[in-house]
Amino acid sequence: MPRFYIEKESIHNNTVIIEGSEARHIGKVLRLREHDSITLFDCNGTIYTGTIIKKDNRQVQVRIDDRCMALEGHDINIILGQALAKGMKMDLIVQKSTELGVSRIIPFSSLRTSMRYDEKKAHDRVSHWQKIALESAKQSGIRHIPAVEKVATFKSLAVRNFDGYLKIILWEEENALRLRHVLKTSHALKNVIFLVGPEGGFDREEVAFAREKGFSSISLGDTVLRTETVSISVLSIIRYETGDFG
Repeated sequence: MPRFYIEKESIHNNTVIIEGSEARHIGKVLRLREHDSITLFDCNGTIYTGTIIKKDNRQVQVRIDDRCMALEGHDINIILGQALAKGMKMDLIVQKSTELGVSRIIPFSSLRTSMRYDEKKAHDRVSHWQKIALESAKQSGIRHIPAVEKVATFKSLAVRNFDGYLKIILWEEENALRLRHVLKTSHALKNVIFLVGPEGGFDREEVAFAREKGFSSISLGDTVLRTETVSISVLSIIRYETGDFG
């Protein structure tokens, strides 16, 4: 059954009003009618089953019949710090990362980032990526929609307080540490943040700075992967190694 996103604050007296594109999708695309059952979800992971009690061309009113907290099947918190990528690559990264259960996405600019946004455009892009995360969550059945934060700088991200997290920076020039070894030697792994560089990779100074702030630089092996492939691969590996994927 298709699921529709609602804001928790939009529920009043056990009734929710759905407007905009979601209402149009319900009425004109799916052609749901009054008395039909419908499934809703919010950003906190609550699933609602309801009944359409009234609809017109602009809005749909739903009576909430039941609600429950959904279980994702995994309890690891994964944050992706992703350097801005050109074209549609960021869209792909946000979409696939959401499907793979990322908890939060922090886009950032670095020394070799070719993309540069002014404040307004950066705000618009983040709103765009948040919509992609929402649509991906709806399609894939993910209950918790990852927050896409505002665009940061590399240094402002690296100095943030991530106490209790395994902190990783992916670097193709790393020779000593591999991701598999780091994950297998990290006991009771619950929180992870990993940083993925732009198409040109991280600058050595950036890697050194991240190490000073407690990040471990690691490699995925001898093959040099595209930035969008790195994000997807690392998320898949972490989910697999923590026992709740595959």
